[in-house]
Amino acid sequence: MSPRERILCMLNGGKPDKVPFAHCDRHLPRGEMERAARNMGMGLLCYRPCYIEYVQDVELTVKYEGEYIVRRYDTPVGSVFERLRVGVGYGQACFGRDWKGMQPIRTSFMVKGLEDYRVLKFIAENLHFKPYYYPVEDQDRRLGEDGIVVSTLPYEPMQRLVIEWVGYRLYVDMLKNKDVVEEIFCILEERYVKELFPIAANSPSKVILYGGNIDSLIVNPKMFEKYYLPTYEKLAGMLHAKGKLLDVHMDGKLKALSNHIANSKVDIIEAFTPPPTGDLPLDEALELWKDKIIWINFPSAISTALGPNQQNVKKFLIELLEKSIPYSNRIMIIASTENFLPEENLIAMAEVMEEIKQPIERETIECMRKKLFSTASNV
Repeated sequence: MSPRERILCMLNGGKPDKVPFAHCDRHLPRGEMERAARNMGMGLLCYRPCYIEYVQDVELTVKYEGEYIVRRYDTPVGSVFERLRVGVGYGQACFGRDWKGMQPIRTSFMVKGLEDYRVLKFIAENLHFKPYYYPVEDQDRRLGEDGIVVSTLPYEPMQRLVIEWVGYRLYVDMLKNKDVVEEIFCILEERYVKELFPIAANSPSKVILYGGNIDSLIVNPKMFEKYYLPTYEKLAGMLHAKGKLLDVHMDGKLKALSNHIANSKVDIIEAFTPPPTGDLPLDEALELWKDKIIWINFPSAISTALGPNQQNVKKFLIELLEKSIPYSNRIMIIASTENFLPEENLIAMAEVMEEIKQPIERETIECMRKKLFSTASNV
């Protein structure tokens, strides 16, 4: 099977010849070792927006101050600004990142006082979306059998408030001025349902990524149930009617949310990160989420933080694959959804994934473990 066939087979509930192995194109610098990994069967996940977002009657001014970008939003009801720290090469490197693959970091959010919510409300009321499928169609044509293209959407309304617009003061405002926050949340949700979700439903992609960075340290179970599950259900209804799948990037600690996730309409749990970074073991997740597909993020604590470390990478991956038994037809291994990783470690992953066939059996795992131990003993 080609990487594309393997991924689509898994998405359609089939049994691919191997567990799909892929890497996010935004985290994959091109080169000799990258090509070698792809020649061993590693596919590409290409993320492309299917929409254009614009705000009417708002003047945006962008100012560069050394390593910072300041964005000022002037509206008829007032002004707000945000400050972002950017790395070297921001604006030149790919996908809005710097040369090290990192996104800008907000150091100051638009809301600094309660009065700023009035401006935020105006921005939300004048926020609009229109379809733009060219990035998806163009990349799909270029990609061929090397992987799949995932259509991307912005953050969920509440996640957008937390991560992009308000920051951590939102939690205080939710306690003291809940109505103010919920008013903007409802405006965003209505705009999404009327304009954004129909665009997603008609996207050329099989898989639609909606928001993400879900982590129980940021989104507690009550928040998740009230502000996230309903929006997933609304979008999923439109997507499922068109034969598409809802994908949500859940890369944080998920144990506290695990039962809610099980009851959600989400089809794909993307960037699921097992321990030592996450707090939910893969076998527990697969057992609990019986109707979900899990795209596993190889933890950077193993793949990146320790530098080139092929033996540890292989050992961890073999153990991870063992935990997928007997549900290995519902997983995909992603080299990293977080960052660039040492190319030697990428090759180590590819070597394991090239060798192991479906269905995965414990005897196969034990043989691979002995082979790895033998190799380590001879070094």
